[in-house]
Amino acid sequence: MFALESPILARLAADPALSGWAVRSSAAETSRRPLPAVEVRCEGADIADARNTAVAVGVAWGVHLVTQYSAAAMGELDAAFAAVVASLHNWAPGTQGGRAWQRLLLQQVQRETTDQGLVAYNLIFKTAARYDGQP
Repeated sequence: MFALESPILARLAADPALSGWAVRSSAAETSRRPLPAVEVRCEGADIADARNTAVAVGVAWGVHLVTQYSAAAMGELDAAFAAVVASLHNWAPGTQGGRAWQRLLLQQVQRETTDQGLVAYNLIFKTAARYDGQP
């Protein structure tokens, strides 16, 4: 499920609407700066269906938009929000890590608690793939 991180990051980094944003992984060794930033995180997974020989794993990917409070912050967040939705909602990542992944669907948007002076929103996208067990 973690094989999805690289194609998600690449897709967001290639979006010209996000050219002023630092696109990064939460797993990479990096400073929390520069801002504004788009940070991609695997938020966890649930089991959509389990059978004797296979399990469907539903994975939640968070795209965190972080910027500093300013007069322009909400406009910047709005433009980044629209770009992320346009890039990822209904996008099929194809086969990654040996699994065929379903299309990403936006499931939730929530405000994050951040350090003083920062404003952040989290967009949660969900996808699923089949994992085979032993017969």
